[in-house]
Formats: sequence, C-alpha cells, structure tokens
Amino acid sequence: MVEASGGTERVALEVARIQSGRGHDVTVASKGEDDWEGAWEGVRLLHLKPYAWARAVSLGKIAGSSLPLAKLVHLRRFDIVHLHEYPNTRLLGSYAKVMHFHNEPLGGSTASEFAEAAPAYWALVGRSSAQVAVSEFVAGRLRSARELAGADSPPANIFKVSNGVNSKGIRARLLNDIRRSTRQKLALTDTDVLFLFVGAIRPEKGVDYLARAFARLSAENPNACLAVAGGGKLWIEKGWLNDKAVDTAERQLVNILSPAIERKRAFVLGIVPPSEIMAYYAAGDVLVVPTMAQEAFGLTILEAFTMGLPVVAFRSGGVPELVEDRKNGIIVDQGDEEALYLGMRELMRDRDLRTRLGAAAANVPARYSWENTANGLDLVYRSVIERQNSLS
Repeated sequence: MVEASGGTERVALEVARIQSGRGHDVTVASKGEDDWEGAWEGVRLLHLKPYAWARAVSLGKIAGSSLPLAKLVHLRRFDIVHLHEYPNTRLLGSYAKVMHFHNEPLGGSTASEFAEAAPAYWALVGRSSAQVAVSEFVAGRLRSARELAGADSPPANIFKVSNGVNSKGIRARLLNDIRRSTRQKLALTDTDVLFLFVGAIRPEKGVDYLARAFARLSAENPNACLAVAGGGKLWIEKGWLNDKAVDTAERQLVNILSPAIERKRAFVLGIVPPSEIMAYYAAGDVLVVPTMAQEAFGLTILEAFTMGLPVVAFRSGGVPELVEDRKNGIIVDQGDEEALYLGMRELMRDRDLRTRLGAAAANVPARYSWENTANGLDLVYRSVIERQNSLS
C-alpha cells in the first residue's frame, strides 16, 4: 500500500493474502538485487538474488536467476508452485506447477511470427500442470499456441480465472466527501469534467493518443480536465525498457499537455500509491484507456467501475470483456485518435450519458471480487493435485 506495483505483482499479493487468511502457508518470491525476507498480511515475502557464479561458469543469465527459485522449491517442498509470467521450469523438477498469464502470450508478434515461435514457446508452457488465463482473450492465444505447436507437443490444461477488485463500495456520504476534497485540491468546480488515466507512461499505453485528443478537447472546452496518475518507470524492471524510450514518452506527454497544465486543466500526478489512488477515481468522471498493446484484462477498468466511472477505451485484447460499448462505456478502434477524441467529447458534453453508463459500470465489480479469483484458483489447484496424485 506504500508503493505502486504492477498488475502481475498486485494479483499475486491480493490472492496470497486471501489464501493466507484461509489457513494456507503462502510464500511469494521474486527476483531482487539482494536477498531479503519479510512478511505481509500473513504472507512470507522473499527477494531472491540471482547467483552471480552461474554466469561465470557459463550457465547463463536465466539459470542464474532460476537456481535460487529451484533451491527454494526443493527445500520447502511446496504442494503447488504458482508461477506468474515465469515460463522457465526445467529446474523445478516434478512439482505441481501452475503458470499464470497476465499479459498477451507472445505479445507484439505478427501472425507469422506467432506461428514460428509457438512450438518453442509451448515447449516451455507445456511443462506446467495447468495454464491460467486472466481473460478469454489470453486463453484463446494460449489455445492457438498449443495448436500451432503440433500434435506431438505437451497437452494444454487451460483455465480462465479473471482478476479481481476490492468491490466493497465506499458509503455514499464518505464517497462524496472524498470526491469533494480531492476535486478541491485540484481546484475543480462542479461543472468541470475530469478525465483520468491510470498506468505506466510508456509508448504502448497510448498516452500520446490521449494527450493529443485531450489537448484538442481542452482547447474547445475550458471545463475539460485531465489527471494522469502514473510514471515512466512504473512497473518496469531495470533494462526491460530503456530509459530513453521512457523519458521520451514522459517528455512528449508533458509537451503536448503544457498549455492545459499552465491553465491548471491538466495534472501529471506522478506515481500514486494504492492507498491514495481511489481518491482520484472518486474525483474523476471518465477513465480513458488508450492502450496500443493488447491489454490482457484491465485492473484499472474495474477500479474505475467501483466508483461508477464510465470508460472510453481502444478496442484491445480483453478490454471488450469488461467494457460494453454504449452500455458501461465507449469502445473505439485501436489507434483511432479521432474516434477517441469524439468519444471523450460526447461524454464531456452529455452528463446524462455519463450518469447512465456510470450506473451500469458500478454493477460490474460485484462479479469480479478477489475472493472469486482465489476460489477459481482453488479449483485449479485441486485439479492439478488430483492429477499429480493419480500419476504418482
């Protein structure tokens, strides 16, 4: 709750908290620059430092990162090894392994590149006892990879388990107080319409599309406002995205929005911790999701829905599984900047439409609690353990 985390880390921790509360012994381990151990909500937390000597003897970078995890797994003798976006299992032996996919499998590939990479990709994925997809979109990509890998490749055991949200609503009076105080902090009036973006400021999140659409809207209507909560280095491992690309995306965003920033119609908030972000959802009127990647699910969409915010989004990956066009938001073709602008303008001008779509949006989160996510994973675990026992 102190620092923002990525979607993958968020899901791992939310589920682990529930599992620990149900009496399970849960360890969440991740790679770190130094070995570290702590606890949170009854969950054991570990950072595992890669073995430097593994590279020195030509075992390679992957082995150097995997060996500490393999040692942990073999020493602790877990019943289930739950791997979040971690396909390298060759050192984990015969333990029951579940792979959890939070992003598009082989994301960014063309159809031909996907087909070419599928056999090697599934050779890794097929070592798991089950594959968990966060959306039907992700499940479909996994099924395609399995089919393209060929009949002799390991079988698939794919489950769809959606991510969740803390869906317990804030009492109306408290919600109104939070909305009022946050909007006062931004010096907004009752007639101002606040658009909100939450996420990493990086090229694939489409922040430049949002900035240009909003700049145009802001020039036409002085009551249009925008708050951007996030940062260029949010959720990015060192070396995963070079600093030049991150810095360019941040500078581009600020440059495009500079006239609105000077008029205090746009606010670049930086990284906002989870303990504070809901106040900005409460203060907002519309969430904008202009992602240029294939969004696997959309945690920010569910968070906005809990506050009754409609969403304007590019059609992408699993987004249409949450956002129904003209029912709880507006979906436009990916990369169509004109359509994004028109959708924002329509919601800017039509308060009744915002209210109607927002009311429908508020009904969605009840189907997506973290408890439901944990229940779905329980079913996967039972299936995997029963299958493992039958083979032993």
